[in-house]
This record gives sequence, structure tokens and C-alpha cells, in this order.
Amino acid sequence: MNLRELAAADAQSFLEDVGGGFSWPITLCPPDAPSVALRGFSTDIHQMIDPETGQAVSGRHATVALSTRTLIEAGVSVPVAIASTNRKPWVVVFNDIDGVEYTFRVVDSQPDRTMGIVTCHLEAYETAP
Repeated sequence: MNLRELAAADAQSFLEDVGGGFSWPITLCPPDAPSVALRGFSTDIHQMIDPETGQAVSGRHATVALSTRTLIEAGVSVPVAIASTNRKPWVVVFNDIDGVEYTFRVVDSQPDRTMGIVTCHLEAYETAP
């Protein structure tokens, strides 16, 4: 295994380490396939800094980072944003640290094909009843 392959394996381990890492249960719901239970890194932050003023502003920034190897093994592709409101989006569901479940849609994805990670930027999403 060369250094690049080792780094990708380490990244996957970091994202999915249940015993002592940052791994968190995440459900990925592709628009055209059954949902998949995965492990990855999730964030949901409600205060951000305005880069022009340096002041705190009200906002919400949610992301998930997943291993592309795990996505391939689960039989799903890299999530992408779907701009059309007529089509079902990629949906991501995870609980916060207190066990409250939140549902998001993917608005942007940034795959790093060197390290084997995809970071998905999310926004709150309500599914139809």
C-alpha cells in the first residue's frame, strides 16, 4: 500500500471510528434508491462569522463528510445537489448530540477523490406528510 492509499484508508477510519473517533450514525436517502445507514462526520452549527466584518451573524451551517469507499460498498453514488423542485433530492438524516433527529437535503457536494471523502453541504428539509 503506497502513502496515498494509506492516507485514504486513514481518512475512512477517522470518519467511521466508533470506538474513540468522531463517527456518527447518518442515514443517506438517494432520490432513486432505498436509504442507507452509514457512519461519518456531521456538523450542525447555528452561528457563523461574517468574513467581511468579523462579527457573529445568525445562520445555520450543516454538513456531513462520508467515505467514498463506503458509498461504493453500499451501492450508492456520491450525493449531488438537485436543483429542480420537481425531482426528489438527496436527503440526509442524523441526530444531534441530544438525540433530536434532523432532516436535510444536499445543496452542494465536494468530493475529494484523492482522500476518498465527500463533504455535503446541507439545508433543512421537510418531507411531505
